Amino acid sequence: MKTKIEKNEEFVPTALRQVWDWKDAIYQETKQLSTGEMLRYIHEQAGEIVRQLNLRVASFPDQTTAGAAKLAEAPPPYGGKKT
Repeated sequence: MKTKIEKNEEFVPTALRQVWDWKDAIYQETKQLSTGEMLRYIHEQAGEIVRQLNLRVASFPDQTTAGAAKLAEAPPPYGGKKT
């Protein structure tokens, strides 16, 4: 991660610097975790923020029910017909 501001970076917008700091903080918190543990941690943190802000989140259909989402089908090859 970047720790030193280079000469040409003095004009980097504040918002971008905040994103860099946020990404570095997440990395520092999760660098010792496996990928699965890291994703679980980030998911839990996001859920906590959603609860704190009382946000409404779109739900996805349960994949085991009749209303399950279908996977996109690959189109037929050029000139071919869909079966």
